[in-house]
Amino acid sequence: MNLRPFVVVPVVATMLVSTVQPTFASQARATETVQAATQIFSNEVSGIPRSVLQNALGIAIIPRVVKAGFILGGTRGSGVLAVRNPKTGWSDPAFVALTGGSVGFQFGAQSSDVIIVFNTRNAVDRALARDFSIGGNVSATAGPSGATPVTNSSTIPDVYTYVRNREGLFAGVSLQGTKLGIENNRNADFYQKPNITAQQIFDNPPPAPAAAAGLRKVLSKYAQ
Repeated sequence: MNLRPFVVVPVVATMLVSTVQPTFASQARATETVQAATQIFSNEVSGIPRSVLQNALGIAIIPRVVKAGFILGGTRGSGVLAVRNPKTGWSDPAFVALTGGSVGFQFGAQSSDVIIVFNTRNAVDRALARDFSIGGNVSATAGPSGATPVTNSSTIPDVYTYVRNREGLFAGVSLQGTKLGIENNRNADFYQKPNITAQQIFDNPPPAPAAAAGLRKVLSKYAQ
């Protein structure tokens, strides 16, 4: 009978460790995605006209979008979305998934990095509502490149899209047929807060890993 406490305690400890470890591992993987997105934006921002960035209401960066199938040519990638607050500047990131359609693989690449610049409130609202479909309810064109200013007009699309494949090509590429949705599970992993929503992240963010501040700093530098 006296041995019972010595048997129970290690079992409880093992259960606690097995519960906690996946949480920290998931947060580490989410942090790596934020860091990769920050690096991609830093490397490729020179290819996007400054006027496009200055007028952006949101920016999504999706590293390593890959082919989901050899026959259908679908795609899948996980990245982040930050939005601009008129008072506080760029938000912490919310995690998003890009699915469907063809993402520049016509250039022979099997993996591509994607940047989506949000020009309208409609596009931001639809992303938050998980109702974001390029070519459906969200209009898009391959984004302009270089240093030439882009003038505002009544026909500006909801988003501009850019793709960089692993062979080094960075250009505006159509993402027709792709969908963008919020990844609630990854938001919970990154912020260590179950059931957190993207809207909460944008409006009243909880404490976040340092990687979030790194992304905000880069966005603020190039997309003031």
